[in-house]
Amino acid sequence: MTISFLKSVLGWITRSTAERGIGMLIPREVAQSIVQETEPIMNKNINFMDEKAKIIASLDKKRIGDFHEGAAKVLETGRTLIISSEETYEGAKAGINLPVRLHEQIVGVIGITGEPEELSQQGALLQKMTEILIKEAYLDEQVELETQARETFVNEWIRNQYQDEKLFATRGWMFGINIYKPRVAVLLELSGFQDYWYDKLGSPLGDVNDEVQMQRYRRNVEKLIHRHFPDYNEHVLIPDGSSRYLILLSVNEHKDPLYQKERVSARVREIQEALVKTYEQESSAGVGSVCRNPGAMWKSVEEADRALRYASDHHQPLYFYEDLGVESLMYDVPESVRRDFIIRKLQPEDLGSIPDWQHTLETFYQQKGSIKATSEVLHIHKNTLQYRLKKIKDVTGYDPRDINDSTLLQMALAFHKIT
Repeated sequence: MTISFLKSVLGWITRSTAERGIGMLIPREVAQSIVQETEPIMNKNINFMDEKAKIIASLDKKRIGDFHEGAAKVLETGRTLIISSEETYEGAKAGINLPVRLHEQIVGVIGITGEPEELSQQGALLQKMTEILIKEAYLDEQVELETQARETFVNEWIRNQYQDEKLFATRGWMFGINIYKPRVAVLLELSGFQDYWYDKLGSPLGDVNDEVQMQRYRRNVEKLIHRHFPDYNEHVLIPDGSSRYLILLSVNEHKDPLYQKERVSARVREIQEALVKTYEQESSAGVGSVCRNPGAMWKSVEEADRALRYASDHHQPLYFYEDLGVESLMYDVPESVRRDFIIRKLQPEDLGSIPDWQHTLETFYQQKGSIKATSEVLHIHKNTLQYRLKKIKDVTGYDPRDINDSTLLQMALAFHKIT
């Protein structure tokens, strides 16, 4: 019997432990798998009995469900029981029966049929191995349950789904989270993650191992991010979908906004550089505004989402919501409306005949309509720039140099960049 086999079948032994309690940790199907895989190696029949002394797994299917008096004795005394004769205990055969414990509580009994003197060493090994693996699985389950509880708490927080703030704050302390600490929401997205795994999992060669590999990768990324958080700062991190992570970064309320922004930027870039160095994983991040009221945390998260979408659309590693202009409103407009506006105002297919029209317009407005400054940035003659601007007017009907027309063109250009 190999440890890898036992670990694979016992890895999910403790599902729904919180509902069942410690008892009945070994499901019948798992116990039966262990029995069947172990028998060819040990050349012995192994029975598993539950906390009620009933046989839940055996090679002799007729015995499943039978009461095992020997196991009942083990459950009563807490000691290994050697049975030398089939007549000694009801439903028991000659062999050895050993208690299986978790946290000092007996959760089952292992029975090995055969000559007792030949079984003591094998039985003790099987007993200890089973106990270790059950304990490990149980602890994994507790960690998973705590993680789920923490994520549920944070999701209730950012969705403002709590009623009693004092009670909610008390729950936060249980997780080491102070909801009154000033924070900014950061949404970090792994670039190309969804497309890569969609192609991999959706191919005819994809299997469950690929899914396991993806989940392991996501967990490793989460651990990497955690390593860049000093414990005393109480930063909060939870997964947000398959390729994003929500980080609620605490900020120093006694520092000015510029300092806070610089520290947040440094922290996020440090994480992004570590992702590239460790996994060659590029990422984009959006940052919301500082939240000082726990009931307004949702607003910072929503702002971070908009900033992230802008950063992703413009291939920027990091963008702050406060740096968005009219773009902060753009994502509220349905895509169909955006496309219609672009076609009506820009006519991009016709503009394609004008060299570098989009970059020309963007630079022209960035330079506040200065012909001289724009031509210098674009490294073209002023007459060339004038010609391009005139051609844009001829195609669209809107003059980039007219203050009224430029408003429409800049809006259409902004739509074009995010659609």
